[in-house]
Amino acid sequence: METIQFIPGWTSFYIDGGIELDIVTEMKGLENLSFVECLGLASIANLEGINIPFLHINHLIENKKKTNRPKDQIDVMELEKIREIREKSEG
Repeated sequence: METIQFIPGWTSFYIDGGIELDIVTEMKGLENLSFVECLGLASIANLEGINIPFLHINHLIENKKKTNRPKDQIDVMELEKIREIREKSEG
């Protein structure tokens, strides 16, 4: 992975077990947030012993709303359902 060629804006690669990782260097709807700000709010998952930060659900929803492709519109509806379930379980 140290020699992977990153394409400006987006690069995708696979790790063991067929897990696909998307590396994004900029995202619509999040232009006013720094990487450090997004990282501070990220969810962390442990995959094969490695902690991987994932974009906060609110940031992901904002990005998908700004991108506004048909598949993103469907994602927004499903992500908002997930967010609502999470909020109910926390409250």
